Amino acid sequence: MASKGNIKEVFPGGNTYKGFHSFYDYILPQEEANRIFCIKGGPGVGKSSFMKAVAKEFVDLGYDVELHHCSSDNNSLDGVVIKQAKVALLDGTAPHVVDPKNPGAVDEILNFGDFWNVEGFTVERDTILNFNKEVKFLFNSSYHYLNSAKEMQDDIEIAVEETVDKTKFSKLLLGLKAELTYNLQAVDKAGKERHLFDSAITPDGLMDYIDTLIKDSYKCYFFEGLHTKGISEILNVIAKEYLLNGYNVEIYHQPLNPERIETVLVEELGLAFTDNSKMKNKAYRIVDLDKVLIPEKLESKMDTINKDKEMKSMLLEEAYKRVYMAKKNHDDMEKSYVPQMNFAAVTECKKQIIERIKKYL
Repeated sequence: MASKGNIKEVFPGGNTYKGFHSFYDYILPQEEANRIFCIKGGPGVGKSSFMKAVAKEFVDLGYDVELHHCSSDNNSLDGVVIKQAKVALLDGTAPHVVDPKNPGAVDEILNFGDFWNVEGFTVERDTILNFNKEVKFLFNSSYHYLNSAKEMQDDIEIAVEETVDKTKFSKLLLGLKAELTYNLQAVDKAGKERHLFDSAITPDGLMDYIDTLIKDSYKCYFFEGLHTKGISEILNVIAKEYLLNGYNVEIYHQPLNPERIETVLVEELGLAFTDNSKMKNKAYRIVDLDKVLIPEKLESKMDTINKDKEMKSMLLEEAYKRVYMAKKNHDDMEKSYVPQMNFAAVTECKKQIIERIKKYL
């Protein structure tokens, strides 16, 4: 294969108002996988670098790869999927603990603890315990701020919903369904749904890799307007419509509130539906939900809505700072692990795993 493979970048888990929320089970379902490698080991032992190196190897060979980024450090990976091989490598350590569900048949543990000098941790014990305690405190603190930000978002949603013309909203939704299902051929199979995040609350703020999901060739519907809850409801209906017709659907959730949907992809048809503003200029069609709002009712609510928006923004900024502080502490903790690692052994393991994955192609 001459040309390089495609890279798709997502988040399998996120820092939400509920705490850490995981969609790990959707990275590569057990019934579809040839092999899932669960990598165990502490911070700084080379798990992410290992996965990046394996991913690069197969992209360079022309195979499609998914990079599943870590929401607590978006420059690190929580997982990699080599699509044509139906193989995944996953970080199986906290907070996203992954254990084999079908040991041997599908799953296999790669224990990087086999490559460290256990005696070397004797002097690092208290340092590691203290860093872990501080990291946990900072993440829990950030979740308190995210919970408060979600309350502000709820308040905005309630205020906006009171201004919605229900008849116009229903007509908009029915019109979209008619447009999307006109001449749609049902497929003689059950559609499969896959849930992930396309953006995440990270140490660097709100991050996404939407350009790797919605390609230029896709027909993209962009949704905008204050009625964000309504956008999520429409996206949910669209997703179910394609699933009922036998198409596989990828459903991407909002990072603050994973009960809300912000992007839907139907890869088989080259269709994308999103409220990500980066896609506005690429949109095949822009759907403005402000058109279903009653102007005079909205005007009476705008002062409250704007105050809630300001407070939500302040709360999110503080949450970002605390996630960043947690990462800094985590980075410092890695310094206790790195000197104890035999990275030559990790490199040798990487070579062996790459050769094993190639056998599935």
